[in-house]
Amino acid sequence: MENDRLAHLPDRKRRELQLAAQILFDEFDDALKTKLSDKGKRGRILKLILFGSHARSDWVEDRKSGYVSDYDLLVIVNYESFGEQHPCWEKAAERLLQEMTITNGLSTPVNFIVHTYQDVNNQLARGRPFFVDIARDGIVLNGLPGFPLASPKILAPEDARAEAQRHFDHWLPSAERFLRPLLLVSGLVWSSIG
Repeated sequence: MENDRLAHLPDRKRRELQLAAQILFDEFDDALKTKLSDKGKRGRILKLILFGSHARSDWVEDRKSGYVSDYDLLVIVNYESFGEQHPCWEKAAERLLQEMTITNGLSTPVNFIVHTYQDVNNQLARGRPFFVDIARDGIVLNGLPGFPLASPKILAPEDARAEAQRHFDHWLPSAERFLRPLLLVSGLVWSSIG
């Protein structure tokens, strides 16, 4: 793990990130052991990138309220078959939760997403803000040589607005479905905000 780029984090947080990385790699390696095909045996984690508040050094730890910023990790793999739906990631999530709730190896929640190298670079080439932020602010914790991230495309203001509108249009209906019962229970009239 490239600790020089993690100098802004306390030792405890660096140890926790090392444990989280070890769990992700262990579960991935265990999954490779069961693969029969040559392609399956060539599966690799190409990069593990810390992004979000812990990478930017603006995380929150408010023990009074109980709010703690989580660790956000991007796992970049070489094959789609090892993408987010692969069973090894569910096992990794279970182990991370166990470290948080039972063994107390982690005091900070860990969230991770898994994408292929090709997908990440395609997203960067399209200027997708989420991936551009990761490329700009993220810290590579582990990485194999020879797999650079694409240079992010900077969207023109009108393209950035269209991208934001697309996400808004996509997520607003599910937010409304989530909020409607809460607003009804609290006595607020839905039509007053919708």
